[in-house]
Amino acid sequence: MIHQINKKNLYISFFLMVLLVIVHFTYYLSQISSTANRDNTFVNTDGIVVLTGDKNRISEGINILKKNSSQRLLISGVNKKISNSVIKSLYANDTETKQLFNCCIDFDKISTNTFENSRETYFWARDQNLKTLLIVTSYYHIPRVKLEFSRFFQKDSLYYKSVKVAKDDESDISIEIIRKIIFEYIKYLRTSLSFLVKI
Repeated sequence: MIHQINKKNLYISFFLMVLLVIVHFTYYLSQISSTANRDNTFVNTDGIVVLTGDKNRISEGINILKKNSSQRLLISGVNKKISNSVIKSLYANDTETKQLFNCCIDFDKISTNTFENSRETYFWARDQNLKTLLIVTSYYHIPRVKLEFSRFFQKDSLYYKSVKVAKDDESDISIEIIRKIIFEYIKYLRTSLSFLVKI
């Protein structure tokens, strides 16, 4: 009898855990959707931060820098093995962009994850005396970025620009994108739990 009760409690606990994860995953997806539908491209901030990862992020950040009055751009999480000149050769295709690389674009080669991105961005913004920032990254990455950056920044000092994973239409859901979203959600869940443990 006791064994049956314990088994029943185990099933109930498992069911509740699965239900909680489903609800949390739905919340994560809703954040992706709301972010993807918000365009902060023309918000004038003191600085712009590109978090490296998927392609199109750096080019998007540079294009935004050209369009608004931001003072500087930080490319955060650059591979240490890639020289600054290589990056310039890939993205500085015109005179205006070359000038921006010479005067207004900085590189962070310390960060290897999103937490380190937020920390190094904080140091950079502090040293440059930048009060507001536009964070440029992939749309599925933004929910976790918001969590990590909240460790160092006030919510109203940050804006976000979502970038498509590829140049394809966002409505084209591929296996690769689904895989990225699932793996990103696992990281998001882990980060969310770290905040609960801290509390």
